[in-house]
Amino acid sequence: MMQWLRNLFAWTWRVLTTPAATLSLAFLTLGGFVGGVMFWGAFNTALELTNTEEFCVSCHEMKTNVYEEMTRTIHFSNR
Repeated sequence: MMQWLRNLFAWTWRVLTTPAATLSLAFLTLGGFVGGVMFWGAFNTALELTNTEEFCVSCHEMKTNVYEEMTRTIHFSNR
C-alpha cells in the first residue's frame, strides 16, 4: 500500500512539473489562479467606482424633480 501511494505521489509530481508542450500544468494552474484574482479585483474596483451618485450625474441630468424622485427608490438607499 505504501509503495502504491509513493508511486501515485511521484506520478502526480511528474505530471505537475513536467513541461506540457512548453509550460508545466502547475505553472498554468497557478497563472490561471493569479489571473483570476487580478480580474476579480479589477472588476470589483470598477463596480465600486461606478456605484456612486457622482458617476451617474456625470452622464445623466439630475434636476430637482428627478433627484427628489430618486430619493424614494432603492437606488438611493442602496449601500
